[in-house]
Amino acid sequence: MKNIALSELERDPGLYREVARVLEAEGLVCFPGRGAYRIAADLTSPKAVGLLIQSKRRTGKAPALVFVADEEMLARVAAEVSETARRLAQAFWPGSLTLLFEAHPDLPQKVVKPLTKANGRLGVRVPANEVARRIVAEFGGPLLISSANVTRKQGSASPAQIRKNFMGKIDLFVDAGDLPPGGSSTVVLIDGDACKVTRPGSITAEEIHKAAGG
Repeated sequence: MKNIALSELERDPGLYREVARVLEAEGLVCFPGRGAYRIAADLTSPKAVGLLIQSKRRTGKAPALVFVADEEMLARVAAEVSETARRLAQAFWPGSLTLLFEAHPDLPQKVVKPLTKANGRLGVRVPANEVARRIVAEFGGPLLISSANVTRKQGSASPAQIRKNFMGKIDLFVDAGDLPPGGSSTVVLIDGDACKVTRPGSITAEEIHKAAGG
């Protein structure tokens, strides 16, 4: 596991290219997010997705989260992006809004099948965290994201615990030290032009429906 301190990344933005190269080589990268570290893999690579699932000892019922850089990248992940979805994305991205979409038919079935067992959808967002956004942008494609803890165990905010749980499984670790608690995203199911809040979070249902109404 190669380590890069967050302070190094901030001093030398060129290191984002090194992070992207690991992802391009179908490796796993761990980086800090809001309240927790995240593990990322190339969403379009069955090998990388398989490695992430194995490293997490992930259950089949766990929901899938995908980070994209913008609406253009969203179109490569979602089967359909309705006008309602566009309004919500424009109102709250980058930010704490996860939109649930059916997977794009061009995504590999070896990827889609295990990731959509929970609810038949992929959760997608443009993250508020700048480090995450820059990694996605530098990589140039959608990333499968998971919290850096083994299934049903805590420790995703602690570098020491992450090293213990994922030594030999993560290829590159961006270390920002222990992370303070962070809020959860609001999850919204998109069904054509209709939307439904399936998990309350930092964005209220009232704000969601107001933005969706145009």
